[in-house]
Amino acid sequence: MFLDREHVWWIVPAGQQLRHAITNHPGSRPAGDLVTALCSAMVKLPYETWPASREPASRRITARCPNCQTEVADRQETVEGLIVSTWDS
Repeated sequence: MFLDREHVWWIVPAGQQLRHAITNHPGSRPAGDLVTALCSAMVKLPYETWPASREPASRRITARCPNCQTEVADRQETVEGLIVSTWDS
């Protein structure tokens, strides 16, 4: 991870079927904590898949919040070197 660059993560919040974009590193806070998505919705950080050998169910979810997509696109135009990642846990 590049500490000197802004980063956006696409996550599937706990209990949802739609990806939202966040700027909080998903692993830096406990699962289930509420964070604000770029669309201003309050979303819960995802829980870890158990056992770890299983593929996270969120990998199959590709639908993205349209408002978050707009915000990410705007940031990509204005923030040099913005890193955008997909997070599955």
